[in-house]
Amino acid sequence: MGFWFSKTPSLDQFPVTDYAISFALDRLTPGVDNNRYDVYLSDTFCRVADQFILRIIEDNAMPGKDREIAGKESGTVETDQFKNSYREVMLSAINRAKAEREIQVDYIARTAVAKMLIRTIAVCYDKFIANIRLLIRKKENSGRSQMDDSVVLKAELSEILLNKDKIIRATGKIIFEHINDVDQRDLNGIRKSNFGMAGLLPEDLFLNPFLHIEKSNDYFMIDTYDILPGQRIDDADKYDLLLSGIKKYLLSMGRPGFSQKSSKDYGTGNTVTDKQVDAWIKQVENVDILFDFISTRELCRAQRKQGKKRKELKALREKAKRQYRMLKFFYKKFKSSGVVERICASYEIRSVYPEYCPPLIPQVILQFMMVPGIRKSIINRLKRLAQINQVPFSTRSLKRCQKRIKGLRTIEKEAYLIRFFKGFFRYHRDFENFRLLKKAMALVCLAKEEKHIRLSRVNNTLYEFLLSHETTIEENPVISHVILKVDIRGSTDIVHKMKEQGLNPASYFSLNMFDPITEIISEYGAFKVFVEGDAMILGIYEREGCPEGWYSTARACGLAIHILLIIQRYNRKNRKYDFPFLEVGIGITFRNGQPTLFFDGDFQIMISSAINMADRLSGCSKAARKIMDSMDTPFNNYVFQTASNEDVAATSDDISRRYNVNGIELHPSAFNKLSREIRLKPVECVIPKIQSEKIKFFTGIFPTVTGRNQRLIIRESAIPNVHEHDLSLIAMTDRKYYEVCTNAAVYDYFKKHELS
Repeated sequence: MGFWFSKTPSLDQFPVTDYAISFALDRLTPGVDNNRYDVYLSDTFCRVADQFILRIIEDNAMPGKDREIAGKESGTVETDQFKNSYREVMLSAINRAKAEREIQVDYIARTAVAKMLIRTIAVCYDKFIANIRLLIRKKENSGRSQMDDSVVLKAELSEILLNKDKIIRATGKIIFEHINDVDQRDLNGIRKSNFGMAGLLPEDLFLNPFLHIEKSNDYFMIDTYDILPGQRIDDADKYDLLLSGIKKYLLSMGRPGFSQKSSKDYGTGNTVTDKQVDAWIKQVENVDILFDFISTRELCRAQRKQGKKRKELKALREKAKRQYRMLKFFYKKFKSSGVVERICASYEIRSVYPEYCPPLIPQVILQFMMVPGIRKSIINRLKRLAQINQVPFSTRSLKRCQKRIKGLRTIEKEAYLIRFFKGFFRYHRDFENFRLLKKAMALVCLAKEEKHIRLSRVNNTLYEFLLSHETTIEENPVISHVILKVDIRGSTDIVHKMKEQGLNPASYFSLNMFDPITEIISEYGAFKVFVEGDAMILGIYEREGCPEGWYSTARACGLAIHILLIIQRYNRKNRKYDFPFLEVGIGITFRNGQPTLFFDGDFQIMISSAINMADRLSGCSKAARKIMDSMDTPFNNYVFQTASNEDVAATSDDISRRYNVNGIELHPSAFNKLSREIRLKPVECVIPKIQSEKIKFFTGIFPTVTGRNQRLIIRESAIPNVHEHDLSLIAMTDRKYYEVCTNAAVYDYFKKHELS
């Protein structure tokens, strides 16, 4: 075979493939803590999973126990229930991902299910142990007749506690194989049809053995990955050292004079990076492609016997030569650092270590073979343990193993190296995938508390995956909202006057103002955001897919007019009883998107910039009022600019001065929204009873929730730049403000002249 190794191998001779995985959650919306994603999984699925996992743990912990026929049948039923409920939960996730055109919704559902199942396995194991202990206490308290049973149970419990890791690993393997079966058979076809190949995650991602261990040990590494890499600082076959070496050697094969960061792959003309090499190592099949000349040679011999064509046999021989060159390259590199000998010893001790482990561990047996200086201390340790446990002791098996290791032929060592690469590549893939999933699961918050669920749901940040019978008809997501702020003035004077007369101001306010307003808000599709004695904030939502409700600004304007009528009626009553008048200012604002909501107990609190702006619009400057009250003003709402144009341009805040006495100001963004909701007809006219100059109005009709039509008249005016001390005009600005008119003379004029 030596003549095969005649030149340095090159990667362009090998059709290696990448291990591809596209898994991330970065496009999803964080939950209420702004860090993790809130997920609520079906209660039914969680309950079915709990029952099924508990049964699997029992089967794994007590495999020798007899099961009645009925018990076996019920086990099959539980398996079907688990798989069916998982299928339905994931279908809800796929459907939501399809509706949102976001595959990461499916990813987070699978991640949340994995996190829930891993957590449930641990909880169910503890529950199973608690059940056995309870049964032991019951038998001990039942008298002498059942003492023997309790002794047997105690022995079984000790064995179960000793095998905790194995039981949990076996249970996790079974559970995740069941969900993988559902994915492969029922769900992946749907994912592929909706999202293409991006919808398919590698099968091994969720069949990862690392998901079911707290800490890896020698037995886990041998049983699961067929490797036993070093753990001590000076071990040449430590995982990180081996990985670094393999990457370095593969990177070096692109061209002479390579850089360890990148090299040139002449087969593709692309730069080979550390990330690219890592993707090759994670693809376990690449071991056969790169190194397994033994299997290729055996295939060549078999095909020669079958009389295959010379051309085909020649291709196989060439392939075997390339593989041998590649293996020999790594063999020499690893041999020079002592790695080959440690790898071979790790396989040779497989027939020996069960005799000494426990009390020792396989790594100690491996060190015995590789480090002559510590052999005496290990033998002395074994002798002491043999005396304590009163068991026979012999080093015969260890010496035989030493002899076998020394006598290994090169071909045997090469076969061991190929075997090691297969386990190492698989280990690296699973370890990196585990880190990826662990990070993803840390970002998932499995919402359980009703308060948390409600808060996340109302803010549209809850990812819910339910069974069909758990799904309720829910309101569509909020896409925009309007805020109406009523600034109530004079209530303190009325309360003081009524208390002087021994009257109840609370019932007076409630019966004559708040109750009548409450009765009308439903007609405009509004709801209360906040109400107290001198302020009332109302909101109107627009929801996705509900065009019949897309009149939020128009209805807010109509509601504001109706509120002013109620206040006027209230003031007429106050005049009758010689109480002070109530005065209001109303501001209406619009924002795209939903507001932020949270709860104080059962009380829902809204956060929105629209509230702050509505507060500005509803207010009234004392300085402006002092001047304006002395004038005969035909309208109820005026806006002035007292700052310089530079100061106005330098801030996004509204620093205008307002006069708003029983008026309704509409924010420009709300006016623009209104013009999209209904047909607004522009009208410029002179209304003699009001003003001698032309005034620009917009008028239109909107439907209330009940279908009644209501007319709106909006006045548009430029904001004047004025002197602050007397509001005298400096110049007119290009900025506009809008008042929802309530002046009866305006409505009469429009009706008389049919301006609609």
